[in-house]
Amino acid sequence: MSVATGTRVETRVRTAVHLTDVVMGTFEHILAHLGLGASYLSHHWKTIELGLVTWIAEGSLADARLECGDPDDPEAVFEVPLSYQLNGDGDIGFVTSQARITRALAKLEAVPRGTAYRVVVTFDGQHTTVTGWTSTTAATTAGMSSYAVGGLGSGPDAAASLRYYSRGR
Repeated sequence: MSVATGTRVETRVRTAVHLTDVVMGTFEHILAHLGLGASYLSHHWKTIELGLVTWIAEGSLADARLECGDPDDPEAVFEVPLSYQLNGDGDIGFVTSQARITRALAKLEAVPRGTAYRVVVTFDGQHTTVTGWTSTTAATTAGMSSYAVGGLGSGPDAAASLRYYSRGR
């Protein structure tokens, strides 16, 4: 019985690592497409990565967001909601849809050059504290148009999709 439990935990961690790579890679693609420097993302990479892996593995991460512009009036918000399937046999393949990401980026509107951005997460219930992450409020998406891009990646126990919000100015 402990072998099955160990295998399930190992599978959850592998899925968490895979989906973290998908999320971070998607954020990198978006920033490059928008012409925004990746220095913030690069500087905080290890902290963001540790948080995402930790929270996806424990099933507490509701979504990760790349918010571009002022949190009170953002230019664009890219939301990656996570869904969890807590049962199954763990033999599902790991999938990433780079083609879907590329098609979505082709439809993005530009944001002003030099727009500041940040990575924000929300949780479902209790979660582990990760050093380097602080409490904040997510940018409001009220009044923004929402576009469901679709699935970004999946693995045993969890999947990530992408939703894009824009003001269409």
